[in-house]
Amino acid sequence: MSEEGSAEPPAADNHSVAGASGVLEALRGIVEKRQSDGGNLAVLVIDCGVISRIDAVWGYQIGDAVRNRVAASLRIDVLRPDDLVGALGRDDFACVLSTVEGPAVALLAAKKLLRALDMPFWIGEEEIYASPAIGIAMYPEHGDQAETLLQRAKSACTRARELPGRVADHADDCDNSAAAKLLYENRLRTAVSEDALELVFQPQYDLRRGQVMGAEGLLRWRDPTLGMIDAEQAFAAADAADKVADLVSSILNRALRNVSEFRYSAGLDLRIGVKLPARALRHTELLDVVQRALGTWSRRPGTLILGIGETSILGEEAITRETLGRLKELGVKLSIDDPGMTISSLFGLSSMPFQEIRIDVSAARDLAGAPKSEHILQSMIAMAHLLRLDVVAVGVADEAAAARLKELGCDYMQADFKGPALEPQQFVERFGFNEG
Repeated sequence: MSEEGSAEPPAADNHSVAGASGVLEALRGIVEKRQSDGGNLAVLVIDCGVISRIDAVWGYQIGDAVRNRVAASLRIDVLRPDDLVGALGRDDFACVLSTVEGPAVALLAAKKLLRALDMPFWIGEEEIYASPAIGIAMYPEHGDQAETLLQRAKSACTRARELPGRVADHADDCDNSAAAKLLYENRLRTAVSEDALELVFQPQYDLRRGQVMGAEGLLRWRDPTLGMIDAEQAFAAADAADKVADLVSSILNRALRNVSEFRYSAGLDLRIGVKLPARALRHTELLDVVQRALGTWSRRPGTLILGIGETSILGEEAITRETLGRLKELGVKLSIDDPGMTISSLFGLSSMPFQEIRIDVSAARDLAGAPKSEHILQSMIAMAHLLRLDVVAVGVADEAAAARLKELGCDYMQADFKGPALEPQQFVERFGFNEG
């Protein structure tokens, strides 16, 4: 790598690069022309993906020179004299194809732009490549206002980053999806800060003793505008907003507070389970969040069971495995809670500090009439026990199935036939002191 300051700025094009306001003003004029003649135009937003990094390494003077070089390359290699190119930001460019016959022409131009930007930029002796993505919006199909076309092309460009071809055109659901994501994030921030998240509780039964021994706290986020939002959506919004630790803290504190109230007001000394996606383990502050919540509600770590989903990433990410180990050292019980887990996954999971596994038995409803299903369950339970894992059966159909699972050696059960998940007060009324 060349020393800072030794890099020579790339030769700049003699034409200046129009800024965002200039692009918008020029686009308005082109839209007016197409409105009068009934023609089509295309707006392409290009995320170059390299200039801000050049700014950080070599400085803004070099970055500006590269921006001019990019604009010149686009103008000379792809665009026609009546087309427009301008800069929307450090890495973002807008190309306006002033007249096009249809989307196929815009897509062809986008592919030419990608090829043009795949050529290296030389900075001193360093060969620098862009990593572009392009979004397309068409007039009048995707909008009839300059601002709308730019916004929709930018939204498509963001989506293009996730696609192998790095080109996307505006789709009807693109803006709605982005808007919904942003709305979820903002609503989640408010719900967490106002402690507005709710949990309902589903009892867990000890099959050997035939009594309630725990509960799973299930997130129910009722937003007055968005309606019921499930845990998966909530964690996705938290991930995008960098609020996973806050969401976990809110869930754990509410779960531990309620289970503590069950104990003191209703005589129920229960363990409490909470499910987390494995990606939550990436956050190094998670251990502190768990410790603080346990300390706040004076709960023994062993009475908290963290069910971990998305277990496939555990084998890929050292940080998640390290967090699991530290949670185990803390005394928290760890449960494999992943319906999509394959049998082969157990090879990797067997070396991790799990103490429990949840098995969905809903596919084997009639155990008595399906001996092969019974043999499969018996083998799974025996294998889990060999791995020193307690087994929690979920999706149990009825009392007959529960009785057979007990005979097969299953440890615990969580079943809808015993009743739906209940709000805290309903749970106390149903199970407090004398189970009904």
